[in-house]
Order: sequence, then structure tokens, then C-alpha cells
Amino acid sequence: MSKIRYALAGYGLNAMGHKMELESHPLLKGRTKLIAGFDPDSETKKNLNNEDGVKVADSYEDLLDTKGLDAIVICSPPQVHAVQAIAALETGYHVYSEIPMCLNEKDIEKIISAEDNSGKVYQLGENYCFYPEVLYASYLVSSGKIGASVYAESEYLHDVTYRWRENCRGDIDTPRVDSWYQLFDPLMYAHSIGPAQAALGGIENPMPFTKVVSFANDIGGHEGKPICAPAKSFQVGLFQTQTEAIAKCANAYVFAREPTRTMIQVVGRIGTYECYEIGSPGRLFLAEGHKITRSRHRKGKSQTIDKDALAEVIDPVEGLYYGGQARVVDNWLTSIENNEKPLLHAKVGANFCNAGIAASKSAQAGGIPELIKIYTE
Repeated sequence: MSKIRYALAGYGLNAMGHKMELESHPLLKGRTKLIAGFDPDSETKKNLNNEDGVKVADSYEDLLDTKGLDAIVICSPPQVHAVQAIAALETGYHVYSEIPMCLNEKDIEKIISAEDNSGKVYQLGENYCFYPEVLYASYLVSSGKIGASVYAESEYLHDVTYRWRENCRGDIDTPRVDSWYQLFDPLMYAHSIGPAQAALGGIENPMPFTKVVSFANDIGGHEGKPICAPAKSFQVGLFQTQTEAIAKCANAYVFAREPTRTMIQVVGRIGTYECYEIGSPGRLFLAEGHKITRSRHRKGKSQTIDKDALAEVIDPVEGLYYGGQARVVDNWLTSIENNEKPLLHAKVGANFCNAGIAASKSAQAGGIPELIKIYTE
């Protein structure tokens, strides 16, 4: 099979990470060829000029006009993800888009329509769904090992204070700079909603949310001045599904914790899996029916799920984000090669994205419940 010829829209750190793994990762190596790139920043464009045999486009439209192009990898700022994805699909290219999918429901509908009409492969790059611990939680539910899912919990507590400091470091006296994080509240950014839906329903059938109550605050700001305004510093959402399972998702922009905290937990009717820090051992408990012990606890067995135990179920993959990046890109490339839908196609991505948008509306209204539209096949 011939190589998939792709272009990079945006050439920051994420784009360089994609290029590196596509060229060198065992799962991806030899399957693609970078033939073009575009970034509006003049300094960043200099890095593209150093790439041999790669067209440096003068505009995104010029990028789309590249001869022999098959696919676009969108690594641009979130506010242009939708317009770039739609234009690429309508031009006849496969699309891999960084998160978030978009910033409003109107653009969700447009991306779904463009995917449907184009017949091309759209993949939302929610690589956190492909963490081995999230895939393990997904396996426990989809295999029935812990019974029907009841509850999931997912956190992404990422202190991005550096985004608002010149040169990405310094204290409160360092000049403040604007960041695209200001454009949306933390749960709209993703990394917790997608994994929670995958944990509740399985990676092949993530369970959409139907309703949310959410709260957000600015407590992370200095002396009551939220550095990320108008976006909030910290946000929590309680979501409900059609099966009445519940999920708690929490995201932070300004949160005094290092390193970043990423966790996943799923509770089923007959078992629980909890990993309170991705990359560290988790714990699996499987109950023995409804037997109660003399200590008045549910009878069952607990097992530490370390790296070796994970590997018995989830094939180990090295690389960025505990192999999550290679896994999600491999799924995209395989779907292109086999002419099939990827796991995180537009409607699945829409269920992730719209849940975050609804959570933001709920939080801005002071915790008023918000219904969430579901996108189904």
C-alpha cells in the first residue's frame, strides 16, 4: 500500500511530536509521508523551511491546494479546528484533529455533515482515551467482567499558568500574555470527558452523556484575579447517561499540583477499577456475588493492576502519552487504509465536545442542569 501523504496545519510542539512518532514509532513508521505544512507565525515557519522536500504553504488555502495530498493533521489553536477540519473534509482529505473538536454546537453539526458528505476519515485526537489504564477500564466494562457500569470518575488537573507568562515562566511580576485557553472553560478542553465515556461504555462504544450539572470557580487566581479570565480556573461536572450511570469529571487550568494529575475510575455492579494516577498501579476489586464476610464487607478479591497486569490485557505500546498518541494515530491510519470509520469519528467526538459545551453553560448559569444533545449513528 502506498504511503499516506499528509500535511501539518500548525507547526508547534504538538505537530513536531506527531511528525516524530509518524517517522519513527514502530506502529506508524513507513506508513506516511509529510509533503506540506502551514503555520501563520513567521518564526515557526522557519522551522518548516528546514524540512527537506516539504512545501511551506503561504496560507491554509494554499496548503489545501497541495498536489498529491491525502490527509491533514490539524495542530492549530482550537479556535480554528472546526473551520480547518470542515474545509479539509470538503476538499476531499482525511482529517486528524487535535482536541477540542470545536468551540460551539453549530460547528459540531458542520463537521459531522462534512464527514458524512466527504466519505473521508475524521478522527478526533483524544489520545487520553487510549491510555492503557483507560483501555483497561473500557475492557472491564465491554467484557462484562465488572458488570453493567454504574459510575466513572475522570480528572485532568493541569496547571497551565505558564501559558499566561512571557516566555512561559516567571512570577506575578512577569508580563502577562494572552492564550487560547481563555476562550473556553476547562471541561470544554477535554481529556476527562472522553475517557469517562470510554470507561462507561467501552472504547468501541463510548457512552454519551445526556445531562450535566456543573460548577466552576476562579480560586486558582492570584489575590482573586483569575489569570485565565474570562475562562474559569477549575471546573467539575456531574454527568448522567441514558442508562442512569453517573460520571464525575474535573479539569483545571490553574491548580497547585505537580505533576499533572490524570486519573480514571469505573464502578460496575460487581466490580471496581480505580487508578488514581495514570502511569501508576491501580486496583481491581471483583465481588463474589452478594456474599458478605464476617467483617461485614462484600466478599471478593482485590488485585493490584500494575504495568505487567495491564500488559496481559492491553498490548504494551511505548511512546508519547503512555503510547496513547501512537494508538490513536494508528487507529486513524488503519481506518484510512481499510476504508472504515475510526473509533473517535465525528459523532463520537461530538458527544465528547458537546458534553463540555453543556457543562460550561451549566457552570456559567450557576449550576443549572443542562440537557446534552446526543449524536448517534
